[in-house]
Amino acid sequence: MNLAIALLLSAPLLGADPCAGARDLASAAAALDEGEVARADYLSSLALALSPDCPEALVVQGRVLTLKGRLREGREALEKAVRLAPENAEARYQLGIWLYRRVAYPEAVQQFEKVVALRPLDARAHDYLALNLEGLGEAGRADLAYRGASKVNEGAFRDPFFDYYYGRFLLKQDRLEESRAHLDRAVALHPDERAVHYERGKLNLARKAYGAARQDAERALSLRDPAGLVLDLQVYYLLATVYARLGESDLARKYAELSRTTPVEVRSVPERRIP
Repeated sequence: MNLAIALLLSAPLLGADPCAGARDLASAAAALDEGEVARADYLSSLALALSPDCPEALVVQGRVLTLKGRLREGREALEKAVRLAPENAEARYQLGIWLYRRVAYPEAVQQFEKVVALRPLDARAHDYLALNLEGLGEAGRADLAYRGASKVNEGAFRDPFFDYYYGRFLLKQDRLEESRAHLDRAVALHPDERAVHYERGKLNLARKAYGAARQDAERALSLRDPAGLVLDLQVYYLLATVYARLGESDLARKYAELSRTTPVEVRSVPERRIP
């Protein structure tokens, strides 16, 4: 018998559980995390055909719709999941990410505050809370959120890029030695990521460690960054500044010209690299 038909025929037998009988929800979420959007779409659609008010299926479907560029429908699915299951931490977490990526910082803060209350060991949620508070200019509260993440950054909900984000924040606050400790750790953990070398290059420039800044900036330029977290233009500007401080006039002019003539790429808030 066709699976979809079997699922629909079983609907009258379901109990009060809004997800009762909905199969493969964990597989749907895993497929989405692995980039298998079509499979996640298929599995979540089957689940919703049987259980249209299943919050877990709505969360997957909301993420799928967003990836397909159907942003309004994606948000509506996530908001419906939150309405149906206000204590569902994952529904609020995914809605918070949707809001963050659309620069809706006040609303995202509300969601992530609830997530950390519901799932306090989720370092990723603490970090997202901090990022949104940064966006609102609330440095003190952002620092507290980062410190919260540092206390729980292990296990299933760890954020592998915590040191990068906190180190970058500390650099903005001119807390250079604290920033250095975190960015050194970020480089050790992610040696092939452009962003960590770029931020440490900026840190070393601020510390007037120009030789180290040059090494990091040149390494950043050599690495691809498909996610667009750090643009070529940003690295060119950093290199022009570093070479000028080192007295390398020809190289400084070269990268100053590149930073002047390279088109600016229009982008939204970059997606975080969190598994």
